[in-house]
Amino acid sequence: MDHREDRKPPFPIDPARLYDVGRDGVPRTDTGMEPEWLGPRHRRIIAWMALGVVTEGTLASLTVIFFAFGLRLLAACFALATLAASPLLLVGPVQDWWRHRRPHRRRHRSRPPDFPGV
Repeated sequence: MDHREDRKPPFPIDPARLYDVGRDGVPRTDTGMEPEWLGPRHRRIIAWMALGVVTEGTLASLTVIFFAFGLRLLAACFALATLAASPLLLVGPVQDWWRHRRPHRRRHRSRPPDFPGV
């Protein structure tokens, strides 16, 4: 029997909890929930991403326009501004992780008592 044919896991997976053992061998549990589709939290992530995309697009367009007109110094300034604004794309996902995901992720010295199969 080929191992690729058997796709069913040998234990039930609880989608509400994530059990993870890191490379250091420390078990971690994550009880954080995904944001509700188009709920306030999800809209905030989308708004930050949209702001980042619009800012990046505007600065990149101005870079190209100034370069096309031969204003190389202004084009270089806007190119640097484009690079400086690129972390803005990460604000939404990082803010969501910091506020809503990180508090639910815990390290354990050993398996928690409610770990399946214990």
